[in-house]
Amino acid sequence: MKPLVSTLLVLVIAVASSAHAAVPTVQLKSATDAVEVTIDGKPFATYNTSSKLPKPFFLPVRGPEGTVITRSLEHQGDHPHHKGVWVAVDEINEVRFWAEKGKIVNRKVSLETPRGNPAVMVVTNDWLGNDGKPIIVETTRISIFANRLFSYDITFTAQRKQVTFGDTKEGLFGVRMRNELREKDGGKVVNAGGAAGTAACWGRVSNWIDYYGTVEGKTVGMTLFDHPLNFRRSRYHVRNYGLFTISPFGERAYTGGKRPANPAILTRGGKLRLRYGLYIHAGDTIKGQVANTYLSYLKISGDSFAQAAAAKAAAAKAAAAKAAAAKAAAAKAAAAKAAAAKAAAAKAAAKAAAAKAAAAKAAALKAAKVAANEKNPPKKGSSKILKSVAKPLTSLADALGKVLEGLFD
Repeated sequence: MKPLVSTLLVLVIAVASSAHAAVPTVQLKSATDAVEVTIDGKPFATYNTSSKLPKPFFLPVRGPEGTVITRSLEHQGDHPHHKGVWVAVDEINEVRFWAEKGKIVNRKVSLETPRGNPAVMVVTNDWLGNDGKPIIVETTRISIFANRLFSYDITFTAQRKQVTFGDTKEGLFGVRMRNELREKDGGKVVNAGGAAGTAACWGRVSNWIDYYGTVEGKTVGMTLFDHPLNFRRSRYHVRNYGLFTISPFGERAYTGGKRPANPAILTRGGKLRLRYGLYIHAGDTIKGQVANTYLSYLKISGDSFAQAAAAKAAAAKAAAAKAAAAKAAAAKAAAAKAAAAKAAAAKAAAKAAAAKAAAAKAAALKAAKVAANEKNPPKKGSSKILKSVAKPLTSLADALGKVLEGLFD
């Protein structure tokens, strides 16, 4: 009996161990000026953060069978600012970070989930102006899945009074692949709508674009995913020489002037959130299950798609309510102002009426006095008659007085 129990116990442990081993694990390990990423213990990617570099970036990045899919820094041949997998863009307050004319300095890397599926790290990068101070701070939550999907959740925070993301095709999130994979050397390009080739896909909007080719006898590809809840649809800078990027900042540049430039503007402390995915896969678009992986990406990209959609709807509703409240308040203020103006006009009219009534009363009194004088006029000349009579009588009295004085002398 004991041998049977022991055998069963060993089988249970073996099954449990194999089940655990079947679950792929992504691990992040801090190194000098870098974070090393492994999948089931095998090297996958390295995030380089040295302050001596013009910007942080992943290099190298490997495909499912360990094949490096990014161009090395040695023997670049062209566009030396294209480094691995990176985030940068030109024309931020006219500073050309894409062209490495402005420096992006890594300030911090936090290993939020060092081991798991996904493993998650949060990077904080300062995008410095010509004065050496940040124009924006980039905080990016990078989730790395065992199927080699990178989920980038980027938040830019403005550090100046105004930050303008100008119109440009040079940006924002992308990869520079090794030469064997590029279209000019036999690589293939297809988007979610079925358009094929870099010429047909460049500057267009699409849920995703897949770029694949053959290297070392193996077919390997990479797909960029746009997120439908970004502030606007992004467009793709996908070239036959191996550049492959996505950006929302080039409405005019990507359409050859058919659409007007529409810069994104932030004030100090303002935030702009952008989400993208990069999926590294074996095989072509069909074998790599790109369309299904995109749907999975929507469910796991930062917050859930449903939550994000609800949040966007709630924000729109709140904005509409705020606008309605502002409109109602403006109407109420206008009505109050009109009522006050009406009351003031009425008061002025009452004052004018009172003044008119007072003037009418004064005129009436004057007219009544005149009428009374006309009815009982004063007796003119009576005083003159009295004076003319009084004078002779006085003279007569004086004369009589003198006569009488003579009689009695």
